[in-house]
Amino acid sequence: MSETEKPAIPALLRGKKAIQAAWKPILLQWLVPGWGYWKLGQKGRAKAIFGVWAGFLLLGALQLQFGAVDGIKGGIYVLNPASWLQSLSALATAGIGPLYGAFAWAFGGSGTEPIRNLTQEYGATYVMVAGLLNWLCCFDLFDRATGRWHWRLPKDERIELGMEESEKAD
Repeated sequence: MSETEKPAIPALLRGKKAIQAAWKPILLQWLVPGWGYWKLGQKGRAKAIFGVWAGFLLLGALQLQFGAVDGIKGGIYVLNPASWLQSLSALATAGIGPLYGAFAWAFGGSGTEPIRNLTQEYGATYVMVAGLLNWLCCFDLFDRATGRWHWRLPKDERIELGMEESEKAD
């Protein structure tokens, strides 16, 4: 490509076409964080996301397991219709994917007590942050699969990439 040629601006997908292009990478991302980026060909980003996600889950599991007071397990957020804040936290934590079921079985549910000490609170927070990270990645994947991510760039970077005409000097 010569210097005078501009890179082609990808067409934005809308409606059904956007959903058809994005549903599979988003589902794969929720199942195993990083897999959605891998499917889109962004292998470096996929490895980084998976590494951070796995690290947060490992730290969370260790702190939830070994931070127990008097052998009482607890700490992971599960859906509770009586408490909207706990339910919101459970939805955030559900972003870790199918592992949420295993974490809820091991560290949550009706047989557990609320968080009893700081170590368990850190563990629950690590797991929740891993879930929120994955939800954010799902939103980012939608933008990348539909070609919308280019428009999140600052104007000067869009101009540099040739996506916008530079402002005319007075």
